[in-house]
Amino acid sequence: MVVLALLNLAVGLVATTVVAVDTHRRGLSTRMQAGWIGFVAVSSIGGSVAVAADDAGLLRLLQFGRDPMLVVTPVQLLATVLLAGLTLSALAVLAYGFGSRYGPLAAA
Repeated sequence: MVVLALLNLAVGLVATTVVAVDTHRRGLSTRMQAGWIGFVAVSSIGGSVAVAADDAGLLRLLQFGRDPMLVVTPVQLLATVLLAGLTLSALAVLAYGFGSRYGPLAAA
């Protein structure tokens, strides 16, 4: 789980760096830059670490509705943790992309 947490952390750092570079390239105000970078960092990095830290809760979700005799394999659990971290990072970057261009927080 430590390796997955580090991998998800690296993906979150890449996502945050991409947003930081894009906000700087687009010339957004310092306040907007800090807000969007903070949002993506908290969403992707914090969410990824939370998912990896609460693997027991994720295991319960994977087993929900299944026969108690069926077991979730370690590969299923690890793949789900990795997929959840990647999904959170992708959603945070997409939220930045749409929100900074089209939403009420769009840059002028």
